[in-house]
This record gives sequence, structure tokens and C-alpha cells, in this order.
Amino acid sequence: MSGPGYSPRFSVVMPLYNKAAHVRAAIDSALSQTFAAHEILVIDNRSTDGGRDLVAAMDDDRIKLLDLPTPGPGGYAGRNVGIRAAGGDWIAFLDADDLWAADHLAVLAEGIAADPQVCAAATRFDHRFANRAQPQRIAAELEQALTLDFAAFVSAWLAVRECPMWTGAIAIRRDTLFAAGLFPEGRAVRGGDKDLWLRAVRQGPLRYDPRVTATFHRDSDNKVSKSTTTLDLPCLVDTARAMMTGATREEAALLRRLVNQEIAHYARYAMKYPGRTSIRMGDIYLPEGASTAALLLAAKLIPAPLRQSSHALRERLFARA
Repeated sequence: MSGPGYSPRFSVVMPLYNKAAHVRAAIDSALSQTFAAHEILVIDNRSTDGGRDLVAAMDDDRIKLLDLPTPGPGGYAGRNVGIRAAGGDWIAFLDADDLWAADHLAVLAEGIAADPQVCAAATRFDHRFANRAQPQRIAAELEQALTLDFAAFVSAWLAVRECPMWTGAIAIRRDTLFAAGLFPEGRAVRGGDKDLWLRAVRQGPLRYDPRVTATFHRDSDNKVSKSTTTLDLPCLVDTARAMMTGATREEAALLRRLVNQEIAHYARYAMKYPGRTSIRMGDIYLPEGASTAALLLAAKLIPAPLRQSSHALRERLFARA
């Protein structure tokens, strides 16, 4: 895929919607990279807080301000607009309220140079809350830089119940994104990023580096993940099921576990909302998904006030830990 002396050209894709308090710092972190970005594509979704004007006023030829053609829930759609418009051969994602360390793209480029056949590269990141920081949980094998094939990637995901790839700490070949099918705009309001990462690594291996080079701000203004939810089956489930056709026995077993794990996450989400989840017991793979079945049954049968109070107590205890 890449010959001797190859150097990746990173197009940075950043969707923007009412992040005026954060977007300048996010873009500055992309402009300050020791390995320079080829371009920074900011896709505005008709922001009303002045964020678009802040970006337009920034004086750097690498910044390209685009508009989402059809305004609405635009994170996935905005990223797809950026991918299609990109002139680089690698796409690095950065949300308008997150940050990169100065060496983020350099570390990704180093990983690509170490294994030129990879289709994706990722680093470790910090979760940043209002009063604390928490590093990304990673499987023991990820404590050193290495290349993961599809089975190893899913195994590392399952080991700590957290995907090794996070949007703000990865880069993916542009042609791989097209081959994988881009973000599932119109098909999902949550979980579409993990769904795409699974499809992308199915196209080719991931290079992972455990150095922390990005910050995921969990309590920033107008956080989309806090204003969206779903009581439906995660979109990743249909993707994983489709992949089982033609999968090896090992891959199929891993995908079954991943389906159960993702359903368990969504059953936990359902605990804090008054509505009832539409996920069916038949969506779970048994017998390995027995604990997931118990959790889903609780989400379906426990009265909403009791579910919500129990979830709130769990969140308070977690915050104090």
C-alpha cells in the first residue's frame, strides 16, 4: 500500500455544532502538530453560537470551512462530508471539543511507517472529566506498539469492554473508509463510530501505539453524547452478524461475544430512561450471553422509577471512586 519513503498526508476532519467555547483550542492543537496536517476540514452544522465565525476568522490556508448540506443531527453526516472532500490519503478525526498533544500525528505517522500495510492507526488517550482524568483502558497486549489483525483487535476490545479505537485518537486510510462504507448517517444516532471502526479493521490491520496523544473531554459544552440516546438494537449488531458469513471459527466466536457485550452496554443505557428498550431476548447469543440476558430482562421488567434511581445511585458511587 505504501512504498519506501512514503509519508502520509493527514486530512483532519472536524464536525462543528455550537462549540464556540472549545473549537479554537481544538483547531490550534491540530495546527501545532510537529508532523503537519495536510488540511483541516471543519464542517459546520449551522452553529448559532458564533463558532462558525471563529473558524472563518482563523488565518491559516490549511483550514477549510464547509457546511453540512442538510442541517440536523450531523456528527456522522458531517464527518462523511469531510471524508469526501479530503485531499489527503489518511483521515484523522478530531471533534471540536477535544485536543491533540503536539506529537499526535507524528506518532500516528511513526506507526504507519513501522508497518506500511496497515489500514488504520491509533494511539491511547485520556478521558477528561471536570475534576479528574482517566486514561483509556487497554488490554495488556496493547502496552507496547503492535499491529492487530481483525481477531486480535476484537479480542483487545472484549478484554476491557472498551474499543481500542476512539474517534479523536485515530487515522484511517481514506480509501479504506470508502471500502468500509463511511459513517452510518441516517442509520444510527449512537454507536456509529464503533460500527465503522469494526468495518474498517475488517478491511485491514490496525497499528496501535500506547502513548497518550489525545484528550477526550467528557464534560464540555453541548456534548452530543449527553443529548442523544437510543432504546433500539445497536447498529453494530447487524454489522457483526453480517461479518459472521465467511468468518473463521475464531472470528465468529469473537463476534458473538462482541454482540452480547454491545447489547449489555445498551441495556445499561436503558436503565436511566423512562422508555423501555426494544432489544429482544432473541438478539442475544446463548449460552455465552446469559449475564447479558439477565441484564436485558431487568431493563425490560423493572419499573422505570426504580431503574432510574438505581442507575443514579450507581453513577454517584462511580463519581466518588
